[in-house]
Amino acid sequence: MDRITTDPRVRWGQPCLRDTGISVAHVISLQRDGLTPDEIREECPELTLEDVDAALAWHRRYWDAGLLPCPPEPGPAHPRVSVDPDVQGGYPVIAGTRITVDAILGLWEDGFGLEEILDEYPDLTAEDVEDAIAYDLDVRDQPVVGGEPA
Repeated sequence: MDRITTDPRVRWGQPCLRDTGISVAHVISLQRDGLTPDEIREECPELTLEDVDAALAWHRRYWDAGLLPCPPEPGPAHPRVSVDPDVQGGYPVIAGTRITVDAILGLWEDGFGLEEILDEYPDLTAEDVEDAIAYDLDVRDQPVVGGEPA
C-alpha cells in the first residue's frame, strides 16, 4: 500500500497513486466500467501494473468509504468552511451551502477577483470567499513528515 498517498494538499486527501495525482477512485471507476488492468494502464499511461494492483487492493481493504477525500477539519480558524461526508462527497464547502472550496479556488486561480466570484455565487459573502482561500492556503502550508502531512 506504499504506492497510495493521502495528502490533504492533493485532492483534499483523496487516496492517490504515488505522485501521479490519479485517484484510487478513478482507477476503481475505470474497473467498474469493465476495463482490465492493462486497459486501465492504457487509459492512464503514467501508472504501472503495480499501481493498478495497489489501487484495487486499497479498494478491497477500505471499500467505497476509502475512496473519499479526507480534508482537515476547518475548525474555529475557518468558521465559514465545512467538511461533511454527506455533503458534496466530503469535499470542503462553504458552510450551509453545497458550494465547494474548489469551485471558489478555481475561479480565483483563473484570475477572477472577489467581486466577480460574488457575481458567480451571489449567495456568498466576501467573508465566505476569503475564508475558503485562507483554508486552502492553510492546508497547503501544512508540513510533511515521513511522506505524509504532520
